[in-house]
Formats: sequence, structure tokens, C-alpha cells
Amino acid sequence: MHVPDVLFVLVTVAFFAILALVVRGVSKL
Repeated sequence: MHVPDVLFVLVTVAFFAILALVVRGVSKL
């Protein structure tokens, strides 16, 4: 089963966005 490249890109962008928010939140502590 092949996953569309668009879906893969969206998941990757969402992952990095969440990761950036976590890092920014931790840096405030």
C-alpha cells in the first residue's frame, strides 16, 4: 500500500510543528 507523498509531507510538517512548540515551551521553564 503506497501512501500519497502529500500525506507524508503533511505528517512531517505537523510533527516538526509540534516538536517546535514543545521545545519552545520547555525553553520557557
